[in-house]
Amino acid sequence: MTKPIRFFSVLLGLGLATTASSGQVPAKPAIRLLLSEVMPGAMSAEQYCTLVFTDHRFHSEKAIRHHGKDIERKVYEGELSEAEWNSLGGVLDNKEFRELKVPQSMPPLVMQDTHPYTISVARNGNFQNMEFLDHKSLKPYEPQVKPLLQWWKSLRGRRLPDSNAPVSEKCSLDSTHAIIAQ
Repeated sequence: MTKPIRFFSVLLGLGLATTASSGQVPAKPAIRLLLSEVMPGAMSAEQYCTLVFTDHRFHSEKAIRHHGKDIERKVYEGELSEAEWNSLGGVLDNKEFRELKVPQSMPPLVMQDTHPYTISVARNGNFQNMEFLDHKSLKPYEPQVKPLLQWWKSLRGRRLPDSNAPVSEKCSLDSTHAIIAQ
């Protein structure tokens, strides 16, 4: 009886050792793009967030928020088609978009007509970061940014399957700035 147990133990140990030495935990694919938008409303706000990874996968979230807290948050995941990926690459690699430099500004304590967008694009180990607090701040950059927002609207308009994936901390809103929207 002890020989079969010993044999099974050795076999199990070899199997575990082989698995541990041969397979490293796969690295998560790098983020290519982060897009976030908050659409304020009278009673609640909608937040959309999409992460696009270098392996053509995406993670999207849609939240309904009231008084700075989620009432509802849904997660969607999928993979971009070759045409969607190429279209996105064309927008992000466009010379005018690539060279776009949006100065970072501190928001005033009280704002009217807020409609913030956050865009972060991976660029050679760094990120090209843009933040627009309202349509007025977006206006000077609209010719360069509009194709990306249209691409995103197209992705959001497609029927995305619900996912059981966890919420991404990258889609969390920054609550370090006290901004009062009127």
